[in-house]
Amino acid sequence: MSDVLRVLQRGYEMIWREDRLEEALIGLGPDFEWVVPNHPEGDVRHGAEATIAFFRDWVEPWEELHVEWDLYPAEPDRVLAILTMHGRGRESGAPVDMRVGQLWRFREGRAVQMVLYYDVDEARRAAGLTERSLASLAREGIAAYQRGGFDAVISYLAEDVVWEEDPEWPDGQTWHGHDGVRAAFRERLESTSIAAELEEVIERGGRVLVLMRWTAEGQGSGAMAVLRPGVIYEFEGELVKRAQFYLDRDRARAAFESD
Repeated sequence: MSDVLRVLQRGYEMIWREDRLEEALIGLGPDFEWVVPNHPEGDVRHGAEATIAFFRDWVEPWEELHVEWDLYPAEPDRVLAILTMHGRGRESGAPVDMRVGQLWRFREGRAVQMVLYYDVDEARRAAGLTERSLASLAREGIAAYQRGGFDAVISYLAEDVVWEEDPEWPDGQTWHGHDGVRAAFRERLESTSIAAELEEVIERGGRVLVLMRWTAEGQGSGAMAVLRPGVIYEFEGELVKRAQFYLDRDRARAAFESD
């Protein structure tokens, strides 16, 4: 990991894991630019104090805010951070899920600019990074689940996603939208915890077949079971619009190859 990546990683840890916002940002120089295009109070803030004030104003309406991030080096002397944010409105109580890009520019090891993008694809283009494959998106989604459960996964799903469980699954159902998938996770994981491990990922024609190993444990009984399911993901852009689960990976593979 490069020095600038280490600096940025440590900064995000201090802000989002240790509640040390001022310590993380106070070292920014007076020439540092915090750029938020089309912000009603102006696009650019300069220096540490203005950046800290923006942060405080920005997070104040949120409650139970949880942030995950991934860092991508972009030459020269730039790093793209993609943040996945899950929270709840302090007044409304409504759940909020969003992904943003933060493109950082460094000079001689010091941060001199951050530009915020609400469109992650636009952020990637601005950073000069090639588009990700659908297979890599599927891997990212599974990794996000392993880190943070459903709340870390939702930003990978289209708002009108269709989530189809295997009809052979006891009480297997089809769920619709973010709320439906949230309910599916809550119902399925109420009495069982599942650790997912990737074994194979195959991409073909806008679809991805993911073969996994699930280790399931009963919450009360402690009974263990190992399953090897398959999931077919269909994408719309970079978001999953349909997921089809098969408890039998051979049936999953056959369904994937038949279309």
